[in-house]
Order: sequence, then structure tokens, then C-alpha cells
Amino acid sequence: MLWVARSDADEGNGLRTWMWAVGCQALAYLLLANLKWWPNSVSTLLGNAFGALSVALFFAAIRQFLGAPIPLRRLALMCALVTAAAASTTFFYAPGKPSLIPTIFNGFAYAGLELLNALAFWRKPRPELLRVQRIVALLYLAMGLLLPVRAALLLVGELNLGQFSIPAAWNAPIYLFGFIYIIATNLGFLQMCKMRAEADVRLQALTDGLTGLPNRRALDEAMAGALGAAQRQGQPFTLLMIDLDFFKAINDNFGHHRGDEVLAIFAQRLRAGLRAQDQAFRYGGEEFVALLANTQADGAKLLAERLRQQVGSGAQPSMPAISASFGLAVWQPGDSADAIFQRADRALYQAKALGRDRVAMA
Repeated sequence: MLWVARSDADEGNGLRTWMWAVGCQALAYLLLANLKWWPNSVSTLLGNAFGALSVALFFAAIRQFLGAPIPLRRLALMCALVTAAAASTTFFYAPGKPSLIPTIFNGFAYAGLELLNALAFWRKPRPELLRVQRIVALLYLAMGLLLPVRAALLLVGELNLGQFSIPAAWNAPIYLFGFIYIIATNLGFLQMCKMRAEADVRLQALTDGLTGLPNRRALDEAMAGALGAAQRQGQPFTLLMIDLDFFKAINDNFGHHRGDEVLAIFAQRLRAGLRAQDQAFRYGGEEFVALLANTQADGAKLLAERLRQQVGSGAQPSMPAISASFGLAVWQPGDSADAIFQRADRALYQAKALGRDRVAMA
């Protein structure tokens, strides 16, 4: 199904690499099942080789998903050592007593990668992926602890068993956890890819492509949140409506490409001038909006004056002068979104009527 549903987007999120890992894992299990398709030594050698490759590919897919570098040389060395350990069974194998060298060596080798996977997933998850990512991390942690314990017991001779002759006391829990691990990590990875893609699509839907600022739809959501907080907790906020002065003249005299550059530069300056708790939005065209959290009239006016100076710049040979007019409205009890927008809009027109490049308050 991963092969049928593959797309170009899977190159970036690691899902294409995960697909190859699942394929190698399935082939390894078929080979290690000793179905007598070819000599046992060949099955053991190839099964361990494909098993190591699948573990390496799972590790690489996780690193791709998280945007982390992939240690290709170390992974290649691990695959080579696992294959070499499997090849040693040719010399140590005796009928009726399979060699434990691959099982013991693989237990320690794979455990290191499983623990690294757990650590990578546990660190700094995106908020929307937190729960799924932490569950998958715990599964990798459990496998990373189980494998070396079994390998250590085999090494010291506490368990007299081969790779497929596991007593019932070990058989049930190991294979039950193995099934849960395989299903949950595969579904978990697919779910994380899906959730991140949905979050990215939502972010794109709420972001203005030219300026990188949140767009009007995002403003509507933020405004609803600010009004709700103000009504519940009595925390005031201020709405700034901002209009680039003489923007039509900029497009007419310098071209629309230069006008787009001016909008992007203005948005960058506006965002840089705001406090961490404030938000800037592109309202449409050359109009912008800023929400100033927990801000009264005096503080809002001082901040708006500072912004006005920060976003402005004089004319340059290849760049027009930039200035902006600001209309300011402070939330009042009982305000709706329309009411506060109307007051800010009236203040903005007042600033334009007074000569532009200034701040007016409704």
C-alpha cells in the first residue's frame, strides 16, 4: 500500500524510505523463516543482511522525518557487521544447534539504533504530534531495552535456545510485543506524516504567501481568541490598522515587482518591531493589522509611534520611500469584532486625512 500510494512529497518526510524499510523487513522475515527455498546458511546470511538494511532504513526514515542528518557510514558499518556475524554461522553451525552469534550480536547492534530512535522522537516534538510521537518513542525505548536483555541472557548461557526455538515463557511476551511494536510503529509513523501534512496545509491556508505574515483568515481566528480572553478575564487589547502610504504610486512608478518587495520589507519590519506577545497580519493589499496583547491606550500609542518610525525609510535610487498611517482602537467591554474594527478604521482614515505617516486613535 505504501508503494501504491507513494508520491513525490514522500521524499521529504521519510515515508519513501520507510516504504523500502518495510519491504526489506518483510523479505528478511521470509528468509529467516527457513522455508527450504535454498540452503539454511544462505537464508541466514541474506535474512540478516536484509534485516540490518531494514533497521538502517527505518533509522534513516526517522531522521528524514525529523530533518536530522543521517550517519550513512555508521549505518553501512552496522549492516556489514551484522552480515558478517551471520556469515560466521557457516563455520560455527552444527546440526540441531543453531549458532546464537547473529541473535546476540544483532540484539546489541539493533538496540543502539532503537534507543537513538526513541531519543530522537522524544526530543522537541511539534505540538500537534506530541502524543503520537511520544507513544512511538516509548515503543522504541521498550524494544531498545528488550533486545540487549535477551542478547545478554543468551551470551551468559542463561537461556538454552536458538533463534526460533524459544520456550513458551519467552515466546509469548516477545512475539506479542513484537507484533504490537511493528503495527504501532508503522501506524504511528504514518499518522505522524499525515498529521504534519495537515498542519502544514493549515499553516499555508493561514499564511500570506508574499509577506509570510498570517492572513485575514488567521486574523479572524486570533481576533475571536482575543475577544474571548478579554471578555472572560478582562484583559484589554489594542487593534492597529496600518496602511502603506501612496502604495499605488509605488506600483505605478517602480513596477509591481518592486511593490511586492516593498510589501515584504514592510512586513518584516512590522513583525520585528512588535513584542513577543503581539501578532501582525496582512489584511489585504497594502493594509496590515496588528493585535497588541494586554495593552491600554497610552502604551498602545507609544508602541504604534515606535512602529511608525521603525517601518519607515527614506527614498533610495532603486527603492521608494516607505511610510505608513496607523489607526488605533482599544478594546472596550461589550465590543464585538466589527465594532473595534470600525473604530480602528475610522482612526486610520483620520490619520490619512491629517497628512499620513502618523498615528491616530479612535
